[in-house]
Amino acid sequence: MSSNKVSLKFEQNLWNQGKTTVAGIDEAGRGPLAGPVVAASVVFEKGEIIEGINDSKRLSPKKRELLYDKIMKKAKAVSIGQVESQEIDRINILNATHKAMRQAVGRLKLKVEHLLIDGRPIPDKIYPQTAIVGGDRSCYSVAAASIVAKVNRDHLMVEYDSVFPGYGFAKNKGYGTKKHREAIIKLKPCPIHRMTFSCVKEHLLDVKHTKNMRDLGRYGENIAAFYLYKKGYRILKRNFRLGAYGELDIITRKDEQLCFVEVKTQRHLVFGPPESWVNERKMEQIGMIAEGYLSRHKELDLDCRFDVIAITIAKNSIKIKHIKDAFRL
Repeated sequence: MSSNKVSLKFEQNLWNQGKTTVAGIDEAGRGPLAGPVVAASVVFEKGEIIEGINDSKRLSPKKRELLYDKIMKKAKAVSIGQVESQEIDRINILNATHKAMRQAVGRLKLKVEHLLIDGRPIPDKIYPQTAIVGGDRSCYSVAAASIVAKVNRDHLMVEYDSVFPGYGFAKNKGYGTKKHREAIIKLKPCPIHRMTFSCVKEHLLDVKHTKNMRDLGRYGENIAAFYLYKKGYRILKRNFRLGAYGELDIITRKDEQLCFVEVKTQRHLVFGPPESWVNERKMEQIGMIAEGYLSRHKELDLDCRFDVIAITIAKNSIKIKHIKDAFRL
């Protein structure tokens, strides 16, 4: 353990005092422009050692994944706390980090006797705690928590890459790389961006007044994709184009059903509800594009349906209307 400067000295000191349930806590995702902040809490049995544990930032992605699997198998208890970007914007990133840490501790299925925390202490004193500056580089349990938090968050950002294509979330994990910042300028922020953060807030779309219908349409499609994701749908493809037939907004799967989703967005109901814009000609077009997609993905031998999601941007709210099995061909 000494070769990588991570040791059990903090835990050993507490174990010697008779405290057997010692939880290491760390977070991932304080700095990114998008995605949640994730905290992990890890408790080991006295003397349990997994070789190679270190600060997650010092490990390759492959090594992190291997150690993550070992931690999940060998730890006495592991739990996760997560605070989404909307909450981060509301309460600020520091408070959101503390909230995620409290969640992680509260979700442990055992009574915690002492916390070992990376960096600053959690403000409330519900549990006895020791804050360790650089704890993810020196404390075994905290380093393990840093790995669990990082891997969980990275997995989530890879999922978001298919929900919100174009931002490069699978690679940048929401951090403000040059390509990510360029994508924000081009595509405008999506629902998981932190709208109060610099490099994001300067490029928010004025949905009530913009005359760029392409930006408004993409805004509505992002809302619809996020809605579907949170409802348990797996986004397979966004904006699938089939030559002159045009494109299909969202292709998604839930259980054993494939859904082809047309999204319509508007700011008022002067021309009727947005779903009314899907006329017979549009239905036929969607059907042709769906056939083209299925011909390229013969492995998807599933029942299919056609949905319409109507996004209405009202004065002080956004209304989502999901019409399942909206039409048949």
